[in-house]
Parts: sequence; structure tokens; C-alpha cells
Amino acid sequence: MNVKGTDRFGRVTVEVLFQAAALGEVWAAHRGNRPLQLLTKPVAVPLLGLKTARRRGLMEPAERRLLVSALLAAGVGDYYMSRSDEDGQIVRGAAAFGVMQTLYSALLLRRGNRPHLRTAALPAAAWAAAATLLAARRQPGRGAVPAVLASYAATLAGTLTIAQDPGTAGVAGPVARLVRPTRDRRTWLPAGVVLFAVSDTAILLRRTLLTGARSRAAAQVFVLATYNAAQWLIVEGFLARSGPGGTTDPRSHVR
Repeated sequence: MNVKGTDRFGRVTVEVLFQAAALGEVWAAHRGNRPLQLLTKPVAVPLLGLKTARRRGLMEPAERRLLVSALLAAGVGDYYMSRSDEDGQIVRGAAAFGVMQTLYSALLLRRGNRPHLRTAALPAAAWAAAATLLAARRQPGRGAVPAVLASYAATLAGTLTIAQDPGTAGVAGPVARLVRPTRDRRTWLPAGVVLFAVSDTAILLRRTLLTGARSRAAAQVFVLATYNAAQWLIVEGFLARSGPGGTTDPRSHVR
């Protein structure tokens, strides 16, 4: 097997391993298989980091380091969040995910994305709603958890705002609230950040409003499925914007 064939085999292997780990997470949540969940959840997203590290020709070294670091931080967050619902684990996990969102934003800014007032409206409203719900549902003696989660939600809102810059997604036309995903893989990046926000919203609702065991289990399956899909879309979008697949799709548009 030549070098090109070996490299392709390695990329396919990493992709298959990620998909297997992601599906394992969802299956574990559906079946209530705690050992499988503890095994797969901290592994899936770091495999996307390995995927990024292998695509050396598609990103500048500094940008690749930022993206790989963000994905490793996500793996740390997954590790802590999968352990238990204890305050210390939640705080550590949220802090790790805050680092991830900060690195995503730094990479987006480095690539020329800029926030716009119009794209900031929805993230700001979502953050205000989340902070209000966390404060309203705060349990006695657990004041630190809502504050940390609200801080993390602010970093996510920032990433969402920056990612929606249409100019860097190959989208022509005026700035709109959301970039619509198309076959142009650059538009998958903002779509992935939106899906990430949807997944985190489901986590918030699960933690604060759902009480039934069945509804909470269903919500967890949804959270894991959307979370891994969001991370995959984000990575694909970052890689597409650097590689030959990043050509502008003339049918790209906004809504």
C-alpha cells in the first residue's frame, strides 16, 4: 500500500472509530449501560481531534493546534460530565467546555469571522433565558453551579454569534440571523454551533424541568446524538474552509 493509500486508510479508520464511539454513547444512554457510557463518552470527540491532527495539509499549524486543543478540552468536559451530577464534576466539566468554546471563538476570529448585532440577537436572548431559568431553579446550597453554567452559556452565545458571520461561510447577501446549511461544507460550521446550542438547551431542560425517568432518559439520548453530530459538523466546517472542498456554493443563502 502506498503512502497515499495508507493515509486514506488511517483517515477512514479514525472516522469509523469516532462514529462507533458516538453510536456507543447513544446506545449506552438508551439502554442505561453505565460502563459503556463511561468508556465511550470521553473518547468520541478527542477522536475528532486525531482526525484534525492527521489533516495536516488542510490547516495552518497554529489553527490546527487551536482546533485540536478545543476538541481535547471537550473530551475533558465529557469525562467530568459523565462521572456524576455532583457539583464539583459539573463545575469542572462546564469549565472545560468553556475553554472549548473560547478556543472555537479564537479560531473563528483568527479566520476573519466577526460578530454582528443582528446575529447576536438570538444568542443573547437564549443566554438571558438560560440564565434566568438557572437562577429560578437554583437549589439551596448550590449557588456556584448556576453561576458557572450561566458563564459557560455566555461563551457558547459568543461562539454562536461569531460563527454566524455569513461572509466567512461562503454566503453572499446581507447579514441574517442564521446561516442556512447547504452542500457547501463551510456552512456546516455555523450549523454545527447552532446544533450544539440545541443540545445544550436540551441539557438545561433535562436538568431543570424534566422529572420522569423515561423522559429524562429520552432527553439524554437526544442530547448525546445532537452533541456528537454538532461536533462533527464543526470539525468538517473548519476543515472545509481550509481545503479544496471549501469552494463557495452559489446556491448558499441565508434566512
